[in-house]
Amino acid sequence: MQWIDIVVIVFGLGIFGVEYLLLRLNGRPVNGQQAALNLSLGMIERLFGLLSFSFGVWLFAGLVEFRILPRIEPNWLNFALAFILVDFFWYLYHRLSHRVSIIWVAHLVHHQPKEYNFSVNFANSPLGQLVRVVVYSPMILIGIDPEYVVLANVINGFYQALLHSELWPAWVGLERFIVTPRYHQIHHSSAHLHLDKNYGGIFTLWDRLFGSYHDGREPVTYGLTKPIEQPDPFHVSAFYAARLIQNFREFSFLKAFRMLFWGPEHQPSDLPRLYNLKVTYRPAVFVFGFFLFLVGFALTSIQLVSFWVAFAIAFCGILVASGLVPLPCSKTLVNSGKL
Repeated sequence: MQWIDIVVIVFGLGIFGVEYLLLRLNGRPVNGQQAALNLSLGMIERLFGLLSFSFGVWLFAGLVEFRILPRIEPNWLNFALAFILVDFFWYLYHRLSHRVSIIWVAHLVHHQPKEYNFSVNFANSPLGQLVRVVVYSPMILIGIDPEYVVLANVINGFYQALLHSELWPAWVGLERFIVTPRYHQIHHSSAHLHLDKNYGGIFTLWDRLFGSYHDGREPVTYGLTKPIEQPDPFHVSAFYAARLIQNFREFSFLKAFRMLFWGPEHQPSDLPRLYNLKVTYRPAVFVFGFFLFLVGFALTSIQLVSFWVAFAIAFCGILVASGLVPLPCSKTLVNSGKL
């Protein structure tokens, strides 16, 4: 599993590298600190995703024993249904993740980037994986093979990943049927007109059926409606959860519990700052931290060291890459002009 993840990470970085060069050639520089934040969030998602993946395997394997309907035959019909249903349940998950605050905790990390490029694909949360596994579980109960659910989800995710770029030409007319880069850009826009629109993964049918379709050509503004003050992956991952916990101190238990399931617009506007640490972004330090993460992540799949030692090495790589823990030599390197 880890080796597949490493291949996917390296492949994704390669695509982002090509996009980065094309953007530079077109006079549109990429914000390095934002890209590093997105990639650091991706490291957290992959590392802690090892635990959520195990939960998904356990849940799907267990649900097979409790199928309401028998296994669907033939295999091609099973996969076709899985492909369509995964896209529908993705829409359901995606809409819930915007409309239910306790799930928005996980999904907001994907919407915090102020730029729209391939690095946004890395900005995800392992908590989102857990929620998707639960949302997808009814498919197992009605006779869809778990393997097909996973395969359809991989295809769905790969297609969505390709959408995260402004370099694609206009796919004129296709928004009537499938999600296009422009269609998904509207979803990432924080302009009031675009909020809670275009949740679809591959097909726009679900947006049309449930009233969230928008095919406008207005300018888009990326990022959250309220910018995050502490731009490091740990604060971005946790500050909104801290807001929901803080509700239990400010309101009655019953109201604070209900607020977990309200939309984000119904939460108090003051968002806590968990800590006030200086984030120092240095490209060479980030690369070193990323390399350290890859080493630790790879070691989790082999027996050279224990899983938790490898986990700790990868976690240290994230700390270094995030700019929260500068290397002892970083000041010397900065003064020498090498960073």
